[in-house]
Amino acid sequence: VPIISIEGYGEASAVFMCEKLKIKSFNDKAKLQQAKDETYLKGFNFGIMEVGEYKGKKVSEAKPIIKQEMIDRNEAHLYFEPESKVMSRTGDECVVAATDQWYLAYGEESWTKAVQEHVLDGAKFNAYDDVALSKYEYTTGWLKEWACTRQFGLGTFLPWDTQWVIESLSDSTIYMAYYTISHLLQGEDNLNGETSKAPGKIDPKDLTKEVFDFIYQKAPLPADSPIPKETLAKMRAEFRYWYPMDLRVSAKDLIPNHLTMALFNHAAVWEDDPGMWPRGYYTNGHVLVDAEKMSKSKGNFLIMDDTIEQFTADATRFACADAGDSLDDANFSRETADMAIVSLSNEEAWIGETLATPELRKSGDLNFMDKVLLNETNRLIEVTKDAFSRMQFREGLQRGWFEMMLARNDYRSWCQDGAVPMHHDVIRKWAESLVVMICPICPHWSEKLWKVLGKEGFAVKASWPTSDHEDKVLTRQAAFLRSSLKNFRAQAGKAKKGWKQAEILVTDSYPQFKVDILLWMQGQYDGSDFPKSFMGDLKKWTGENISDKKLIKFAMQFAAFVKKECGDVGAVAMDVNLPFDQKAILDVSKQYILAQLNLPSVTLINLDKDEAGKDVPDRIKENVTPGKPYMWFH
Repeated sequence: VPIISIEGYGEASAVFMCEKLKIKSFNDKAKLQQAKDETYLKGFNFGIMEVGEYKGKKVSEAKPIIKQEMIDRNEAHLYFEPESKVMSRTGDECVVAATDQWYLAYGEESWTKAVQEHVLDGAKFNAYDDVALSKYEYTTGWLKEWACTRQFGLGTFLPWDTQWVIESLSDSTIYMAYYTISHLLQGEDNLNGETSKAPGKIDPKDLTKEVFDFIYQKAPLPADSPIPKETLAKMRAEFRYWYPMDLRVSAKDLIPNHLTMALFNHAAVWEDDPGMWPRGYYTNGHVLVDAEKMSKSKGNFLIMDDTIEQFTADATRFACADAGDSLDDANFSRETADMAIVSLSNEEAWIGETLATPELRKSGDLNFMDKVLLNETNRLIEVTKDAFSRMQFREGLQRGWFEMMLARNDYRSWCQDGAVPMHHDVIRKWAESLVVMICPICPHWSEKLWKVLGKEGFAVKASWPTSDHEDKVLTRQAAFLRSSLKNFRAQAGKAKKGWKQAEILVTDSYPQFKVDILLWMQGQYDGSDFPKSFMGDLKKWTGENISDKKLIKFAMQFAAFVKKECGDVGAVAMDVNLPFDQKAILDVSKQYILAQLNLPSVTLINLDKDEAGKDVPDRIKENVTPGKPYMWFH
């Protein structure tokens, strides 16, 4: 009997997961555990009750209510057990013991609700990762009473029961607020906290509750405090300047405890001032070296000083940025660090030598590929900025370095193969943009190149590169040329020996069934995306509107391709007529195509307009569609 429905998993999530993971028997223990973990997580956060009094409620809302009702009716009892077998360092099996303890009641309803609302409000809190956000939501749902004290070790005595010490996770959740005034209370080189060495010259016994209420809350200035008013006012100003905390960077394994507790404790201390609650947490996984856990015995144990000494600071930072962005473990690759040294050195040499070359064009109209490189630079400036703003440094490196390289490489090859000098201003715009875009990752390289470019000041202080609005049609034209060349290369590889002539065939007209699909898709598009039910709606529509059942498969594939194109360039991907002249682009790039494919000559034919198109067999014409020309060898 279906009890819970989970979006994307249906009413039988266990069956769905077994099929998804291809679980064949009870012996697939690892896959079964994975299925259980995913089902429980998704079920709690996104599951909807299908039966009973709470039908329609989210599982996360219904579960605690049903649990308490069962306890109240004496149908259930609470008990605690370790989630897995726990062994002590002495080799003894650990058990759960009932002992006296102080708890923080994180499960208090209004407290939990306030934290959940804060976390789920994108305008107030940024988790930088949807998976991380779901973990915060999940943790706030299950986190209830937390044992906050212990009777051993270092720590702060519990004020009302000094036989207890506050355990570390409970005692370290608003210390970020202390950072804002620590330089006045302690200063530098004052590990013992000597008053005489502290800039504020404050005796610890004078730090009363009233003093902290004045600094951290909006309480009045304590009249009887021996601390000078100016010092108190400065500490309050420091706190108000730095808070709220915009970003906290930590490890993913602290989401179920420390980080979520910090949210709760900020909400408690600043209950009447939510503007002081944390605004963002970025969490990452553990660090691997060459896809393996660091281990001295394996010889892949790295420390920062040695890594910088071996690879340089910039190459180390390059490899760190490339290691990964998500909650998955980051993989520091020594091969990537080595490659970075070569890549950075090569680009330094190329930029300096190229801009000093007198053969560069410095006047005249920009040609097609000049415009393409400038447009691609404009696009990459914006997407790189977006990636960095989301703390996605690997994506930023991909856009701001690797894709900038690819764009320049295409431009350089096009110009060289076509015997057209590169344009000085275009190369300079590209180079100046590249230097600033890679500066957050490779600052030393950027500063050196900044001087090579004759710029004043420091690259690290330079404004983010300015960009003109991306011309999406020009972006499509560049993608058209790039994909066409890739297809031509594949077609040339399959050409039969002894061919006499090579012809590039283009067409401006879609078959009618594709025109119908494009028109239907235009009606589904809301200006930014398609509905979630798009593929299901498409399947239904094609079944009802395409009479030739053999075409349905091709129709589905075509629609999926256009949908992806819409994600890249917007609604223009659904235009029935292409917004550019395919033949003109291929014609201006003819020498480039010939050189890349090592061909002696090629003829361009528009099947809709050119007389020569009439002689092309129908079986060949079937390979041609708008935006996908075909190279015919015969």
